[in-house]
Amino acid sequence: MAGYLFSNKKLRKDLAEAKDAETAARLLGKHLQRDGKKIAAQAQEFLESDDVQQNLKKAKIYAQGTLETARKELGKLVNRAEEAASDAAQGAGSTARKVVKKAAGKAKRTARRMKTKVRKLM
Repeated sequence: MAGYLFSNKKLRKDLAEAKDAETAARLLGKHLQRDGKKIAAQAQEFLESDDVQQNLKKAKIYAQGTLETARKELGKLVNRAEEAASDAAQGAGSTARKVVKKAAGKAKRTARRMKTKVRKLM
């Protein structure tokens, strides 16, 4: 876009004479409408150039490497979360066993007391 602006002398002159931003936008729109095909062809030529294609290949390789690194880090994070969940489940199991054992003990003691009270009543 900057190249188009620098190369078009009439456009630069018209933009310099524009009274406000709206007028400048209209002038730019007219020029772009007239020269749109030429600009599109130049942009396409630029994108198909060897330098741009090489840079795109480099960018693609970099993106793939970054994706692989992120995938590995995510895998490590998931493994850590699984281990933590497993540890928590084991801890919950042992806690539950303790609670059940305590409740069973209390139930036994209560049953003994009740047995004793029933014997006394007979």
